[in-house]
Amino acid sequence: PYPDAVQATASFFLLDRENSAKKIKFSSVAHSLQGAVEELNPLLGKCEIVDKSVQELLEDDGVVSQYDMVVASRIGMNDAGRLALATTKSGGKFYLVDSFGFNSASVLDLGSNHTYRAEVGKNDVSKNVLTLEHHLPLGEIWKIPLTDLTGRRVDKHHPPIIFMQYRAILEYHAQSGGKWPSAARSDDFVKAIQDWIGKEAPAYATLECFQKETLQEWARTATAEMAPVCAVAGGILGNEVIKAISSKGEPANNALIFEGQTGKCRNVLLKAKK
Repeated sequence: PYPDAVQATASFFLLDRENSAKKIKFSSVAHSLQGAVEELNPLLGKCEIVDKSVQELLEDDGVVSQYDMVVASRIGMNDAGRLALATTKSGGKFYLVDSFGFNSASVLDLGSNHTYRAEVGKNDVSKNVLTLEHHLPLGEIWKIPLTDLTGRRVDKHHPPIIFMQYRAILEYHAQSGGKWPSAARSDDFVKAIQDWIGKEAPAYATLECFQKETLQEWARTATAEMAPVCAVAGGILGNEVIKAISSKGEPANNALIFEGQTGKCRNVLLKAKK
């Protein structure tokens, strides 16, 4: 749930048809969408909402371990790492996804034992069962300095810019005690990230993306969720969930990057340099 109660508006998803003239407050996004989700997906039946905070879930990871798939958004690096561990140790799959302005990034943890069958043409899959090329627990990804990150489809001289943008947003959230970057905090964000990148990856400190103007833009758009970007990123992630459930088709491993201005999506494998 978001920090503040979500207030319904006159839209399809949030409209209370019997009391459309009244504005109803919900305790979370899940509660506000529950009726629409159940109406659009009648086979689901009654959707149970576990009304617990992330901290409560972490204190009782038995709740998380009941789920085969966990998709999280707007949580910090440490919480994401702990939730991913609680999910994957019982055989589940964990996905962290966020959008910020025109861009979106997802970090995935399918567990060390995930297997799949590769696609053969458009309508068939191989009989051979394969394992992931490389598994890196989500919590370990944050511990690798940006200069030590490498892997498939990583840019020649540095990790993808959008991943570094996402990493900077999460780093500020961790350093500030749970505050997300914003226009009001843009100067503080610039200082914090330039200090961090100077220690974390000094070789990247001169990149244009870590200069004041770009960092201020990152701060302004850090929590700006654009509907088209969310829709595309959600659709891509939904496809990945289906592949993970069915074990048909090679899944993304272990990051997805979507750039809304170009419409390009990249499946990036992140790992530490040897």
